[in-house]
Amino acid sequence: MSDTVRSDKDLHDRLADRITSQADEHESGARPHLRRSRAGLNRTRGKGALAAAVETGAEKILRAIEEAEDQLHKHLQDVSKGVRAMGDNHARNDKNIETMLQSIVKRSRDQDAVRDGGGIGKDRPDTTKDPHTVTLEWKPGMPKQAFERKARALQRLGEEGKLFKFKGRTSDYRDSKITADYKGALTALIHRNHKDDPDFATEAAAAARKMEPDHTNELQTGGPDAWRNLRMLDRFTNQDIGNAQIRQQIKDLPDGNPINIDIKWWPDD
Repeated sequence: MSDTVRSDKDLHDRLADRITSQADEHESGARPHLRRSRAGLNRTRGKGALAAAVETGAEKILRAIEEAEDQLHKHLQDVSKGVRAMGDNHARNDKNIETMLQSIVKRSRDQDAVRDGGGIGKDRPDTTKDPHTVTLEWKPGMPKQAFERKARALQRLGEEGKLFKFKGRTSDYRDSKITADYKGALTALIHRNHKDDPDFATEAAAAARKMEPDHTNELQTGGPDAWRNLRMLDRFTNQDIGNAQIRQQIKDLPDGNPINIDIKWWPDD
C-alpha cells in the first residue's frame, strides 16, 4: 500500500476520533496479561516469553514492560488527538520516540482508511452465515496467563459479533512498520524510564524484544491493523494461536463467515 498520508482533514479527524474512542474498548480486553503474569510468574518458566530474563529481577522486568506499554498507549492516544506526546523535552531520545509515535498513528489511520467500506469479509462479517466455532487450546510452554488473556479477548470479540474470516491475504493488508515502530517505541520508553540504571534498562528492553506486538483481534479474524489493537505477547503463544490453531481452522471458511471461540485447557476438556 502507499505510504503517502492522506491530506483530507475531515477524514483524518474522523479517523482520529474513532481511534481514540475505540482505544478503551480494546484496552479492557488486552491489558490483563502482564498483571496476571506477575501473579503466576513461576508458571512461565521454560518456554515463556520472559524465560531469557534472569529469574532474579524478573518481577521488576515485568513491571518495567507494563509501565512502558501503558505509557505507549497513552502517548499514542495523545498523538491521535493532535497533542505533542513528549512535551517540551527536546532530548534526542524523545525526538526519536516522537517520530515513531507519529509514524504509528499516521500508518494506523491509513490502514483504517483502506479497511473502511471494504464490505463483507473486509470490515464486517456476513451475518447470513452461521458462526463457525474455533477451539483455542492451551499447550505446555505457553504462559497460562498470556494464553488466557489472548483467548478470552478473542472469545469476547466473538460474542460481540466482531470475529469473521477476513477476505484475501492478510499480508496484503498488513503494514509491518506499525508493529516495528510500536516495539521500537516500547523499548525506547524502557530505556528512557530507567536511564539511571542502564544495565537494567538493557535487560528489560531485551526481554521486551523477545515478545511480539500481537493483534489482539487477529487480522485474519477481521481485526484492524492499528496501534489500538496491539499488545505485547510472548512469541510462542502468539505464533501458535495465530498460525497453528486459528489459521488451520478457518482456512476453508467462506469470506466473512462469523467466528466464535471455544477455549480448551486440558486434553480431556
